[in-house]
Amino acid sequence: MDDTLLQRLDRWCQAALPPLIITLLILLTLAPIRISYVAAAAPLLPLMAVYHFSLFRPQYLPPLLLFLLGLFTDLLQGGAGSPLGVSALVFVLMRALLERNRRYLVDVSFVFIWLGYALLSAFAVALLWGATCLWSWRLLDPAPVIFQYVISLFFYPIVGWLLGRTRARDPLNDAPIAPSREARQWRR
Repeated sequence: MDDTLLQRLDRWCQAALPPLIITLLILLTLAPIRISYVAAAAPLLPLMAVYHFSLFRPQYLPPLLLFLLGLFTDLLQGGAGSPLGVSALVFVLMRALLERNRRYLVDVSFVFIWLGYALLSAFAVALLWGATCLWSWRLLDPAPVIFQYVISLFFYPIVGWLLGRTRARDPLNDAPIAPSREARQWRR
C-alpha cells in the first residue's frame, strides 16, 4: 500500500522528534546560567528524555544515535573535570537496561515508571560521578550530584508528562482517535 506524502512526512517527523527534543534539552541544560545555585541544581533533562523515549519509542533512538548525543553532551560540557564519552556510555547503558526490562515498565502505572526512572537515574548519576572522580584522580564531594538527582526526581513527573504529549495517537494525549474507514462502514 502506497503512503501519501503527508503520511511519510508524519512518520519522518515522529522519528525526528525524540533526537531533536534530546538535543534541545542538552542545549537547555548546558546554557550558561549566571546564578551559581541554579546551575548546581539543574535537573538532568537529557537523561529524562533518554529514559522516556527509550521506554516508549525505542525504535527512534538507536544506540549509535544515543552515543553521538552523549558525545555531543560531553563535548559541550568540556573542561578538565568531565571525561569524554561518559554521557554517551550512560545514554547507551540506560537504553540497553530499558530494552531488557521494558516489558515491566510499559503497561504499568506512572508510579512504577517513576520508580524505574529513580533507579536508573541513580545508577547513571553514580556512574557519572564515579567516572569524573576517576578522571580527576580525586574524591569529589557527592552532595551536588545527590542534590541534582533529587531535583531531577521531583521534575520527572512534569517532564515525563510533557514528553508523553509528543506521542501520536495515544489515549494519554486526550486526542480523540478517529475510527477507521472499515469501522465507520461497519456502523452503517
